[in-house]
Amino acid sequence: MDFPGMKIHRRAFTLIELLVVIAIIAILAAMLLPVLSQAKGRAQGVACLNQGRQMMTATLLYTSEHNEFFPPNPDDGNTLPGYNWCAGQAGIGGPQEFDPDVLQDPTRSLLIRYLAGNVNIFRCPADRRRGLYQGTNASLTGQIVPAARTFSMNQAVGTIDPGYEATEFSGSGYVHYGVPNLPVNGPWLNNQFNHRRNSPWSTYGKVTDIHRPGPSGLWVLLDEDARGLNDAAFAFGMETPQWFDAPGTYHNGGCGFAFADGHSETHQWLSRTEKHAGGPVITDPLDKQDWEWMQLRTSARY
Repeated sequence: MDFPGMKIHRRAFTLIELLVVIAIIAILAAMLLPVLSQAKGRAQGVACLNQGRQMMTATLLYTSEHNEFFPPNPDDGNTLPGYNWCAGQAGIGGPQEFDPDVLQDPTRSLLIRYLAGNVNIFRCPADRRRGLYQGTNASLTGQIVPAARTFSMNQAVGTIDPGYEATEFSGSGYVHYGVPNLPVNGPWLNNQFNHRRNSPWSTYGKVTDIHRPGPSGLWVLLDEDARGLNDAAFAFGMETPQWFDAPGTYHNGGCGFAFADGHSETHQWLSRTEKHAGGPVITDPLDKQDWEWMQLRTSARY
């Protein structure tokens, strides 16, 4: 109890004590931030795995309704109705980078009706790209939106149409006509962009074509690095260790893969640096082991 006339002396913090408290808080924050960042990365990885499973389920549902044929997977990023499992060029600077509309169109995004119209499934939650909306929805004009897509399909998997088959290697532009019921050629499988189906590397137009590797060992979808992302067909060379397209490293140095049997997994790369699309022959031993891991799961000799 205070009495009238009594002087109360309450001791304040000195400047040094305040600085010590601030320093302790800063140290604790520095210790906690990496932990929180890793936890966030793990949560995003779990979400991405779930999206990969949903994408693979959608792919298998498509095959069940199309005589076991995989959806079209040409190497041209076309936006024509019926000729691409996922239309457009969604890489950095691409015309569909921030255009989710193309993914919502069931004629140009052939898996979307099996995904309940949820276009967010096409994008890894760890992809930080954001930009000006590029679509035609007037309510979104001028708004900043997330990137539309990171998922791409194994270039050894899928179908093409007779028109594309006739013009793929012509150098005079691509044409599409007819039913897409031919297995893809996988043009980069021989590292030269002239590979023909099953000569010598296997390509898989139908689920029943998958023998080597088996369904649990053949990846169909992955998260592609945004810097190499373009069309939705992931190019991989089987003969020389080299990255034509680059797998992602979004998950603490790992990449999400969805396999033909329906399961999804995150593979942690041995080389923790980002992969470089269109780079020279790989010389780093750890990066070469990463390439070899993918080689065993991309295709096999026919």
